[in-house]
Amino acid sequence: MFLLNETHSEDGNVVEIVKWDGRREQFDLDKLRHSILRLGAPLELAKSVSEQIEREAYSGMTSKEIFDLVTAKLRTHEPAISLREDLKTGLARMKGGSEFEEYVRLIFRAHGYSVKGNTVVQGRCVTHEIDGIAERDDECIYLEIKHHSSPHSYTPFDVTLAAKAKWDDLQSGHESGSTSYCFNRVLVVSNTRLSAHARQYAECVGIGHLGWNTPPGRGLDCMIEEKGLYPITVLKALHEEERDILSGNGILTLQQLEAATTGVDGIQESRFNELKDQAAKIMKTRLQENCDSVRQDLADTKGRK
Repeated sequence: MFLLNETHSEDGNVVEIVKWDGRREQFDLDKLRHSILRLGAPLELAKSVSEQIEREAYSGMTSKEIFDLVTAKLRTHEPAISLREDLKTGLARMKGGSEFEEYVRLIFRAHGYSVKGNTVVQGRCVTHEIDGIAERDDECIYLEIKHHSSPHSYTPFDVTLAAKAKWDDLQSGHESGSTSYCFNRVLVVSNTRLSAHARQYAECVGIGHLGWNTPPGRGLDCMIEEKGLYPITVLKALHEEERDILSGNGILTLQQLEAATTGVDGIQESRFNELKDQAAKIMKTRLQENCDSVRQDLADTKGRK
């Protein structure tokens, strides 16, 4: 998760970190600082903590060990950070299918789109069920939404291939008068990234992708952070069955949980209030400036290179 840039140990050797899949990569201070910003830390604190960890890092250290060290250091400055998962993990903890699809539609609505979900549209050859239709001004976007329970999974080639085939049939259906929808864009939306093969194909045939830091600085993560639409699954204490109960009652985000005026069947009132209190504490640390800080920090980093 965290890699550091040309950090050297006391004997002068480059520090290498062991990633989740066993690969070893150089520790990158800039990436570490950006990741800490995404946890909700102010810029100066992110700089201070990342520099502390740079001094303590050693070759063979795992990315999980670095993450645990980060959260331990942040906890003394921002206690609410210890209550939350990082956003990438929180998204992966969501229930796939209809829950994640509705969450994505909620994000698009917050950004000014009129969104329909699970709509059956007649193509030229067959009917198609569309995960989302997002409309704003002259845009009519067909949303193909995919969720991955592992934040390290990639959306495969067959998803983009199927999206292109569906788009072609829908466009032919519009031309033949089968449907009034004229989709001028297709967007594959996921909580991770496209595989290299899928990305190459999507770029070639004109399919867009919205995912983790994709496009860079304007990805799904920044759309979430700009509106404070953190999923309830960033709550570390949230159990899977509680997630299902809350989402079944239309509560998908911390905002919705914090704003709830009554409890829900299946969760004791004291527990519900505890989760509400934790959501409120996390939302207090959420600032639009965090995403802006990441963008500015990325720009500053590029300027130094």
